[in-house]
Amino acid sequence: MNHQATFQDRWPQMKRVVLKILRQEPTSQVEWQNLFTDVYGVSTWYPSSIQEIFTELSNEITRHIKQGQERVLRHDEDSALLKAYIHEWSKFYEQCEYLPKPFVRIETTPNGNITSNATYNTEKTARNTDQVRQLMLESWNNNIFKDIKHRLQNSAMKLVQAERNGESFDSQLVIGVRDSY
Repeated sequence: MNHQATFQDRWPQMKRVVLKILRQEPTSQVEWQNLFTDVYGVSTWYPSSIQEIFTELSNEITRHIKQGQERVLRHDEDSALLKAYIHEWSKFYEQCEYLPKPFVRIETTPNGNITSNATYNTEKTARNTDQVRQLMLESWNNNIFKDIKHRLQNSAMKLVQAERNGESFDSQLVIGVRDSY
């Protein structure tokens, strides 16, 4: 079987679990273990498919972020917009801890190529996990945050101005946006 068929055969199952993780849907232990096994199998036996895994993972993360952006932008009122943004950011940030774990065997070489990490050591594992986490955070910044940054800042500043005028507001709204920077 060629690597295209193997990757194409395994990706739908991998994608289903990736989406469940991103959406914070219940994922069974078997699904979670199969994701590790599939990534390991493809990256070990068909290393030329590693770039495809990374590309598809990036595409799914971006799609998920765009859907979150749509949910945030449904809100016109400043406070509601900030609450929606913080809610989406908090959920996404939490997944930055979990989603990278099955992809520890994928690494970027110093010249920027994506390859398989055939050896296991704690330092490389942490760096490779950070790589997928970095992909997630950069995708967030380049997609949702960059697109609505000014609107978020304006909404936060309006709340601060309202407080200066004696109105009360939830300071966590401003802090939450700041933390996502």
